[in-house]
Order: sequence, then structure tokens, then C-alpha cells
Amino acid sequence: MRYKANITPRLREIFEKGEKGEFFDLILKDGRRVTCKLDCLTYANKSDDDDTDIMVASVDYRGGGGELFAEEDIEKVI
Repeated sequence: MRYKANITPRLREIFEKGEKGEFFDLILKDGRRVTCKLDCLTYANKSDDDDTDIMVASVDYRGGGGELFAEEDIEKVI
């Protein structure tokens, strides 16, 4: 049986925008607004103390660099 990933709503929005290869804006829960492009959806440990994997979006910034965002980091996808 094939594995089917359970993609959360905001990560699905990022994935759909990322399919076009375009830059988009994210409003983050910490108040930042970032312009980025999806690199990939992947899994990361929930914390240093917890080995539970959660799905995250790996994004690249326009000027270089990037970051990983989980569903709970994102307020809105623009």
C-alpha cells in the first residue's frame, strides 16, 4: 500500500503555490511577514526532546537562505 501524507491546510496552500514555482508571502504567528518560495515539504522532529516527526515546509528566501515552518508557525498564506 502506498503512503499518503497527511498535509495540513496551510501547508497545502504553500504546496499549491509552490507547484507554480512562484514567490509568495507568509504572515507568521510571531508577527513577521516573509517572502519566500517552497523548496519542499518534509518531516522534522517536533523538538529536541521529542522524536515525533511533523510535516514542515522548507522555504527559500528571495535574497538567499531559508527556514522550516510548521503549520503552527503560520498565521496566513498570501
